[in-house]
Amino acid sequence: MRKILLLMALVASMSWAGFFIESNETKTEAPREIPTFFYGGSVDAGYYLRSVDVGINLAGEFRIAKHHSLALSATGLFVGGVYQAGLDYRFFFGGSMMEFSMDDFVRLSVSGVFVENFKEMDVSPMISVGYGRDFVPMAKANFLVRLEISLGYMFGDGIVDDDEDKLINYETNLLAHFNIGVMFF
Repeated sequence: MRKILLLMALVASMSWAGFFIESNETKTEAPREIPTFFYGGSVDAGYYLRSVDVGINLAGEFRIAKHHSLALSATGLFVGGVYQAGLDYRFFFGGSMMEFSMDDFVRLSVSGVFVENFKEMDVSPMISVGYGRDFVPMAKANFLVRLEISLGYMFGDGIVDDDEDKLINYETNLLAHFNIGVMFF
């Protein structure tokens, strides 16, 4: 009887022996797929007419391929009454967002700009180019943070400083933007 109990204890200990030994193998997870649709917004600082104007930007973006995306966006700079809506194309070239948690891009945008000049609403087309970076702050996050800087040129009527008290009123067709925002997927 003792031999049977000893044999059972020996067999049980052998079956549990590997349970506490750690394996040296590292398990690597495959990177997540790049989502096809993003939506979100950003805080926008626009520089024109020698001053900074703050506003918001809302966008919906569709990733058409690994390195290409199209987006519809709308921006409002509130103090100067400058509003813009347009189509953005982004080419992603630096990294892989889901693999390395970051991706650099260049942006080309065509938009319409609505400006309040002398109590009237003027509409002008604008082309802008920009550079930015998307990064995922945490490995399992369902959002990304986007930083972007861009420069745009308005064709047609520009933005006019309509202050009657000034001796010189400025007009510009160039707008510079800096955005920091969050895009969800």
